Amino acid sequence: MANAATTLPVVETQWLFSREDLEQTPSVTGVYDALPRSSTSPPRSAQTLTPTQERVLRGKGVHLIFKMGEFLQLGQHVMTTAVTYFHRFFMRRPLQVSRSGPGWSHYEIAAACVFLACKVEEALRKLPAVVDAAMASLDKSYEGQLRWADRSYRSNPQSHESQKWRDSILLHEETLLTTLCFDLVVPQPHEVLVRATQSLEVERPVARLAWCILNDCLRDPTCILFDAPVLAAGAFRKACALRGTEPANYYAARPLDAPKVAPEENYFDWLDVFDVDEEEAQAAMQAIDQDVYDFHMPLQHQRPHKGDRELKAKSSAMELVASERAAPAAAGTPAAPKPAAEPPAPAPAPGPPPAPPAARKRAPSESSRESGEISS
Repeated sequence: MANAATTLPVVETQWLFSREDLEQTPSVTGVYDALPRSSTSPPRSAQTLTPTQERVLRGKGVHLIFKMGEFLQLGQHVMTTAVTYFHRFFMRRPLQVSRSGPGWSHYEIAAACVFLACKVEEALRKLPAVVDAAMASLDKSYEGQLRWADRSYRSNPQSHESQKWRDSILLHEETLLTTLCFDLVVPQPHEVLVRATQSLEVERPVARLAWCILNDCLRDPTCILFDAPVLAAGAFRKACALRGTEPANYYAARPLDAPKVAPEENYFDWLDVFDVDEEEAQAAMQAIDQDVYDFHMPLQHQRPHKGDRELKAKSSAMELVASERAAPAAAGTPAAPKPAAEPPAPAPAPGPPPAPPAARKRAPSESSRESGEISS
């Protein structure tokens, strides 16, 4: 019998993908395993998409999840779980190109992901409420958008459209469970970010901006390329760059009940608090720049409806990124970053603050601390 320690990494990493994997998804190659697949049945073939076309459709599906979450008043952890299910699913199953073609509709899978995530994260919503959320979010009429905004949209349970959505959600929920191998626990990068920014005593504007950057990361498969701490560290580093400060400005004090150490080791730097390496944080920030903002920012003006603008203003950092990129071009020179602040002195010892530690020390686990959305 295999040792559990040797099989655990396989379980932890089966849902982490590389950039090469994104170029070889079933939607791109057109080949995927049947559901369920017998030992003799060959892989099935579907119509293919380019990687760019697939990312556009994924972005539309994630946008529906955000709108449904806003309509149902779901917490961020529920929407993050639903989006993660969505991206994981389409790493193993192809997107539907046409209504009559093979594959799975991004809208139907998105609605099923919301329904399943509500169950897993114990934010239960009844099936009729999820159906109303899906129909309201996809209603592009002016009246429909108003009813979405004030959450007064109610469908007729006996209508053909309502019954179609109900049957679709129930059917695709089973498909989701099978495709995801019933592996439903999703690490939450927002929780990592909240704990880290609280420990580092980060200013509220920087912390909230990093939160919004994480929301933008969910629109793209970038969120399944990195572990939750690495993605959170990349978002924090990007937020610091946008605010003109340096991540190295922030330190966390060692807990009072920790073993006594030399004065110069009384603090953890930001990398220790996030429990990542410099290379990991840099790679995540570059992916956020290239894969999230460079790709999705030109698409943000293609959703002109009032409700969409309100949702983006509440949860997205794209407008700030756009203005930050335009400012250096207009001025001719980039803005100078703020000078690095000295780390605080260890209390109660008097004197000047200690120098940053030369060797990194891992921060203690803070898994027992509760986390929540950063208050406005």
